[in-house]
Amino acid sequence: MLDTQNHSIRDRSGTCSVRTAVQAQWRTVVAAGAAAVVVAACGSTAKSANANPTSSPSTTAAPVSFSLWESHNGGPVGNAMAALVKQFDASHPSVQVSLTITKASSKLLAAVAAGNAPVLAEISHYDGPLVSGKALVPWNSYLQGSSTFTKANVVPAVWANGTVGGEHYRLQTDLKLSEVFYNETMFQAAGITSPPATWTQLAADAAKVKASGVIPLGWKDSSAHILPAFMSNGGTLLAGGNSVGQAVNFNNAAGNTTFSYFRSLYKNGDLVFGHGTTLRADLASGHMAMIDGTSAGYQKVLDAVGGKFKVGAFVEPAGSTGHAANLAQGLGFVLPKGHTAAQDSAAWTFVQWWFQPSQQAFWAVQTGYAPETKSGVAAVPSSFLASHPGLAASISAATSPYTVPRPVSDSYNEVQAVLDAAFQQIVTGKESVASGLAKLDSQGDSYMRGASQI
Repeated sequence: MLDTQNHSIRDRSGTCSVRTAVQAQWRTVVAAGAAAVVVAACGSTAKSANANPTSSPSTTAAPVSFSLWESHNGGPVGNAMAALVKQFDASHPSVQVSLTITKASSKLLAAVAAGNAPVLAEISHYDGPLVSGKALVPWNSYLQGSSTFTKANVVPAVWANGTVGGEHYRLQTDLKLSEVFYNETMFQAAGITSPPATWTQLAADAAKVKASGVIPLGWKDSSAHILPAFMSNGGTLLAGGNSVGQAVNFNNAAGNTTFSYFRSLYKNGDLVFGHGTTLRADLASGHMAMIDGTSAGYQKVLDAVGGKFKVGAFVEPAGSTGHAANLAQGLGFVLPKGHTAAQDSAAWTFVQWWFQPSQQAFWAVQTGYAPETKSGVAAVPSSFLASHPGLAASISAATSPYTVPRPVSDSYNEVQAVLDAAFQQIVTGKESVASGLAKLDSQGDSYMRGASQI
């Protein structure tokens, strides 16, 4: 287990608590001179602690400072970014980062319009308005000289994420993949010796644990968490590419198999829907045996359980294709226009450093997100993976050839909304599978052709 310490540092917006984890074997991963994991405040703008105190201000150039907006409002993810920024500042005296932990995804478009956008921002999938508005600087010219974010080193689903017309506008940083958490004690009591490898086995295991009087399976009420099952049954998210004019592709054998499967679980009382917080509470209280989530939520599950039992994890299982599938989701770095070449270059210096193996492994250990690079995956301590199956499962999915990036066009954003509704209607029995899928394809196709409800 990791030893933890709590620290707080005052910044311009107040005091925020930063939790860091220090593990003995972690020191073999962190680069020389940075073995002790550093801590930072939320939104720190302090100068580097490593600045040479004997340097004369008249002969030392001022560091290039740039602003970074990170979209997670506190918690382990925001704290991890703050810690990395502090470490970067200490090791790069010529570049300083002014970090603001805020809801950058929802604020960036307005900030661009107002002319006060940050130099670097971490935002969600749906960056279409920024791309179509030509508000972002593509990363391509920087990637040409990169030694870390290369096609050979980056996880395939990440390389394609945030790319439009061959231009990389968003470099994915928070790699979320679907998986299932379970109560190991309940599995053992039910005679289940290993996690299910197929959806058929999952249904059988659900029936076994149900015999003890618990709810077998809790599922997030979002269709994004049914798509891995759909793809494992041979489904594709679009009939062609990820652009306006392409048809959605749900009303087929894969859709029928997948929606019918979840509908049967729901009808039998083996599955309930809920939000993440509710599902974690039900798992922790012993009322539920398994819950759907992502590795980014694994630490939240551990916190909710509080050591009462071991929490296992497995990637969503294989379907009729004979293999599992998954959907790569998560935030990414974008470079808004309107800043100096020196500021953009400084931001790239941070981004390239952020994708190096030590930082990737630190990010994964602290947040639960799988590393975006293969070298980062190799840098995560095996001992940590042995005790944190949530991250181990996520890495397995991240490196799978059957994991694909989530469609992020503006049109698919609207498809996602109607897919959510269809999933609920069909699975809960309010509409037949055949009728619901037919309506889903019809409405989804209209959105992909340019119709809009937003």
